[in-house]
Amino acid sequence: MSWFKLGGKKDKGGKKPQDTAAVSKTSVGGAAQVSAQLKSLSERELPEALADLFLVLEEHLNDAELEDIRAVVAEVQQPPALVDRLSSGLDDPEELRDAILSSPTLSADVLRVVNSAAFALSSPISSIEHAVTYLGTTMVKGLVLQSAVTQIMDFDTDVQKSAYMRIWRGSYIASTAAHAYAQHLGLKHPSIYATRALLVNVGDLALISARPELATIYAPKTDLLTRVEDQQRELMANSAVLSAMLAREWGLPEDLYDALRHSLTLLSWSPGSHERSEENQRADVLLYLACRIGDAVAYGGLKDIRDYDLLADESPDVFHLSAYLGELGMESLLEVLREGKHARRVQQTLSTFAT
Repeated sequence: MSWFKLGGKKDKGGKKPQDTAAVSKTSVGGAAQVSAQLKSLSERELPEALADLFLVLEEHLNDAELEDIRAVVAEVQQPPALVDRLSSGLDDPEELRDAILSSPTLSADVLRVVNSAAFALSSPISSIEHAVTYLGTTMVKGLVLQSAVTQIMDFDTDVQKSAYMRIWRGSYIASTAAHAYAQHLGLKHPSIYATRALLVNVGDLALISARPELATIYAPKTDLLTRVEDQQRELMANSAVLSAMLAREWGLPEDLYDALRHSLTLLSWSPGSHERSEENQRADVLLYLACRIGDAVAYGGLKDIRDYDLLADESPDVFHLSAYLGELGMESLLEVLREGKHARRVQQTLSTFAT
């Protein structure tokens, strides 16, 4: 498979080095303090690894490279029709229950998964209604999507299965966090953002299904930048390209396709180089931040959601986030998972999974 190094360019403006000790592990204080910290973080020097990264989008691929990606997509069958309904709504618990019960195969598989060793439940879930009541609609929608994916993809080796569970664990956490962020911001239909987070990693799942040898990319302690570099080295594309192409192939809503297509842009695009509207940038920030929370759990071993401190995170994965949060006036997202109902809900999802 052809590959060549794509050289990126550092942001213009001569960013100055930053003493990270000045922003290490501090509790979030007042708005002025947070704004000052975010501004200080945004003035750091661009890490060399990010400067060298060229984030591939579908339009960057030539015909041969597109053919390689289409071959991966072609190996994935069309999912059950219920996936389309889930991506567009089904937020009412009764409607969700009835939709799941309309498919005996999915119903049985959801109950099998939720009662498996992957979940640390104190007592068994006896029915779909019980599952919806106990776990909530967001988690159950995730279970249905997980069940649908396992029906159309293959995960045979131990390395594949471990990567598969790690990817899904991150997706569940990200989905719950995205729902919490959307509610906090007063956005209509928070479940739309939760669903985007559930599906953002479907490209990763397709990749390890079609190319089992690439499951090693998803080992514990790996960061997003490393995974993207490995994906682009091996496939000349990344999981966002795959996720978006799958969404289009499956006929899912256009706004979902657009969100998945741009789900990695905040890794390498600074606010000054982002050409999307402010509204779209806000949605991108919400999704990207939620997914980094999911990564902290799935790859970093985070046990308590309140322990995650973006202001102390020196990973290149979140380098540009501080600037986006400050420029878009979204600093309040830093508080959402520290206490209150949103923190408890995300922590409950985190605790649901067995370690």
